[in-house]
Amino acid sequence: MLEVTATVYQASDLAGARRREFLGAAREGGALLRDTDGFALTMVPLSQLEAVTEVARTAVAALVAISKAARGQLRPADLGELAWLAVFDEDDRAEFFDELRDALSIAEATRDASTVETCLREWRTTARALSDPRAREILTGPGDDSYVEVARPEP
Repeated sequence: MLEVTATVYQASDLAGARRREFLGAAREGGALLRDTDGFALTMVPLSQLEAVTEVARTAVAALVAISKAARGQLRPADLGELAWLAVFDEDDRAEFFDELRDALSIAEATRDASTVETCLREWRTTARALSDPRAREILTGPGDDSYVEVARPEP
């Protein structure tokens, strides 16, 4: 997800004429700086670092949850930060993980975690609605087929 330029800058470049070149490379995706003792540092746009962090954190949480779910008896605590998934049945959780996998793939390709954030927000909203027993009954119960068409209101 992070693509650092092939050019390696030296610490002395930050005080010299190559400072602008270094900053330009960092803005374009990443710049590698070698400190005087050989330690490597990377400068990347903050949004890119945040995206990488979000994708990694979410992927690890999903792997832990999938592993626990595969073992059978599932408690909310087994799902860690994805504990809200416990309100869903096995098929819905499988659908969530499929959607999350797609969102993670898109985020990795675009260096933008918004697809992951949207996926999580939408599924959490649904989980919150299903957590209320009355709302769950209404949302998952059999529908009433006695619909009547309503005319458009007149001004």
